[in-house]
Amino acid sequence: MKAWRIAVFTALSMLLNPALALHLYTEEYPPLSFSVHQEVTGLGPEVVRAILQRLKQQADIQVLPWARAYHSNLNNADSAAFVTMRTPEREALFKWVGPITLSTDSFYALKDSQLAIHSDEDLYQVSKIALPRDWYSYQELQAKDMPNLLGVTSARQMFELLKHQRVPLILTDNLSFYTHEQSSEPGSPLHRSEVKLLYPYRQTYGYISFWKGTPDQEIQRWQEALDQMKRDGSFSRIYQSWLPGEPEPGLREPGTP
Repeated sequence: MKAWRIAVFTALSMLLNPALALHLYTEEYPPLSFSVHQEVTGLGPEVVRAILQRLKQQADIQVLPWARAYHSNLNNADSAAFVTMRTPEREALFKWVGPITLSTDSFYALKDSQLAIHSDEDLYQVSKIALPRDWYSYQELQAKDMPNLLGVTSARQMFELLKHQRVPLILTDNLSFYTHEQSSEPGSPLHRSEVKLLYPYRQTYGYISFWKGTPDQEIQRWQEALDQMKRDGSFSRIYQSWLPGEPEPGLREPGTP
């Protein structure tokens, strides 16, 4: 009888406190997520901690290089990563809670550039367009056989090439300027005041991606907590404290349930 009671108590505890061993992964990408004196901070961690507090749930947050964070999330049970861009290729690989960020991908040139882009066809006439080769945008444009892409190793390299007029055009999102300007690496960063938006590409939404085997009930709990934060204004206060004046994601990304 005693063993039966222990088993029932254990089962009830698991139901009342799901995902107790949740491991969260993020990257160094200020102001979305970054570490200061071994403490993880930024927009993403603040939103995630607010959700955890509402759910009365514990989790650890680890900062890793993004490729490793993504791989860990993909293969480790009871894990989640943020901020993960939700793309058609990734859709079935994870379960999703969000959106928690909204970014606009556009083609940028230096402010005094005479270049003009009015259509997709005009992009093919540009000598070089730089962007990191591990970005989804690069892979997408490469699949469209765009011949003038210059794949670089990092966003910083992309910005430096444009700043020093090594390339006439880059493709990046508006949030990457925050990251570049707040970088602690040596050298003069490229500020938004030095560039102009020539041609908008698309909007991209960032999420908390959960390991595919995560129970649907847990995903629903997290989504409901995030939705409530958006309704009561607490999400907006966090978002605007890190990205003042930037447009915020709504309850749902257009086209998703």
